[in-house]
Amino acid sequence: MEVVVYLLGCGMIAYCSYLNLYTRQAVNALKSLFQNYQLKYLSIIPAIVAVLFLMSTPVVKCPWPFWIVGILAAIEAIVAFINPRKIYSRMLDWLFENVSYQAYRMVGIVGIIFGTLLLTLVK
Repeated sequence: MEVVVYLLGCGMIAYCSYLNLYTRQAVNALKSLFQNYQLKYLSIIPAIVAVLFLMSTPVVKCPWPFWIVGILAAIEAIVAFINPRKIYSRMLDWLFENVSYQAYRMVGIVGIIFGTLLLTLVK
């Protein structure tokens, strides 16, 4: 199970570093992902992330961040799959149309810090 935590942490650091270094390309790639595939199929990704976070809680020193992220990812997967009143689609439209590149970079920095935190919590 420690391998899962290391993969989650390193994956988060890698993607957020890519988001910081190549912001336009990362945002365009994410935008094209949501344009090319149906939201119901993409909801599998946060569901898998939720399962991985919740499964890896026994092998970390402090499990509550893993529980919180796992539960939030599960809620996101459910909302993306059901998409009540097109709320998830409207959120994606707002995300890709109104958010500045500086905000994406700030999220990338927070993600790098959180990924490093994940790596330090392994027993």
